[in-house]
Amino acid sequence: MSHIKRKRKSSVPSCSKMSVSVELEKTVAEQQTTMDDLEILSCHVLTESLLTSGSGFSNYQGIFNLSVVLLVLIHIQMCLENFTKYGLLVDPRQIVSYLLQDRYNCPALYLNVGMILFVFPALYLENLKTKSYSAETLGSVLQYIHLALLIAAPGCVVYCVKSISPVGSVLTLLLSVIFFLKLYSFYEVNRWYRSKHPRTSQGALKKLGTDLPSRHSKMNDRGLKQIMYPWNLTIQDFCYFIMAPTLCYQLNFPRSKWIRKRFIFWRLFEMVFLAQLVLGLIQQWIAPIIQKSLKPINEIEFSLLMEYILKLAVPNQFVWLILFYWFFHCFLNLIAELLCFGDREFYLDWWNTNNLLNFWSDWNRPLHTWFIRHVYTPLLLHGFEKLQAQTVVFLISAIIYEYLISVPLQMFQFWIFTTVLAQVPLFWLMEKVCGGSYGNVILWGNAVLGTPLVVFLYFHDYYVEQIRSGPSWGLFF
Repeated sequence: MSHIKRKRKSSVPSCSKMSVSVELEKTVAEQQTTMDDLEILSCHVLTESLLTSGSGFSNYQGIFNLSVVLLVLIHIQMCLENFTKYGLLVDPRQIVSYLLQDRYNCPALYLNVGMILFVFPALYLENLKTKSYSAETLGSVLQYIHLALLIAAPGCVVYCVKSISPVGSVLTLLLSVIFFLKLYSFYEVNRWYRSKHPRTSQGALKKLGTDLPSRHSKMNDRGLKQIMYPWNLTIQDFCYFIMAPTLCYQLNFPRSKWIRKRFIFWRLFEMVFLAQLVLGLIQQWIAPIIQKSLKPINEIEFSLLMEYILKLAVPNQFVWLILFYWFFHCFLNLIAELLCFGDREFYLDWWNTNNLLNFWSDWNRPLHTWFIRHVYTPLLLHGFEKLQAQTVVFLISAIIYEYLISVPLQMFQFWIFTTVLAQVPLFWLMEKVCGGSYGNVILWGNAVLGTPLVVFLYFHDYYVEQIRSGPSWGLFF
């Protein structure tokens, strides 16, 4: 009996535990129901506003569309205001009549023809250096003299002959700089091949008919014959390089398979249309602004100067963007298509970059490639630091830009030289302080108010100093 009683006593606490667990489950269920009700009734959560930096929101397409609409409306208003104030000033016949009034007196054209003929001694000098050891030193000296004359002689003629117009002078000096860079690359590349090639005369090499039956000795991956040194030193290959849209010489260029006639037609159409558009912008928008202030830049009060610069910044930027598209896309692609030149990377998306160094390397790929190949890399190999080599590259660029503008206008104010050279500390500052979209904004500010505007201010001062009245376009062509 005592044993049975002990069993009954032990069964009481087990029942109490079961009741407690049931009550706990009911309590938890009630609390869960209460929490669900609270979540349903709650309407606020921890979150950031969309326009704060910590929200992670990045889709501003609607704001961008609004900016485009406002930009279009503002420019329509500016065009209407200009037309109401000045009337229709665009007249292509005036420019054509001005260009044809003395069509037999074209000193810039004659100078350009002479300069084109002057590049061909480079081929003779290279063939001379393949003959013997003694011809190497003499040929090198003659090549340096040839390059010096090629860059200096046109500048002296342009500076001394007053009848050459500024635009004609700029184009002449631009052609001389292009030929200088091309021939320097031509000399250097052939020197590299000659240093790796056995010192044998070209005549002796060509006698080895059994070993080298033709000037082509190997095939590329497309099955095309490849030219080998020194069989590249022919008038045909040299003329192709001079006409090709590149500044860097190599023995074999990538070639396209055929010429696309439709592509050529559209490039020609764009070139004609955009050229007329640029002349129209100058006549209708820029010329009236210049004629309102017939004073040199250094004689204008600061507040008026700022207003004047801001008025000119927008049309000037339009002109530069159109000229960029005209030259780097239309003209260079047209030449490349006619020559079946395969490398069409004349520019990259410089408008998206957030770094000044990338901007200068992307907007003009042929010049950038030349600097990397013939200036920057050799300096690094000679022990220069990267910043030092970059500074030398910008220094040479500044000298070239100043030469192209100051000599034709005969105005040595060194604005362009200073502006281009100032890119080095500005590049370092942008790299250390800001990047991303802020860097892109600074880049566009520099593009609008930097070198392009400084170049235009040179032409402004030239216009003011030469003639205080008259259509500005008539002074430049």
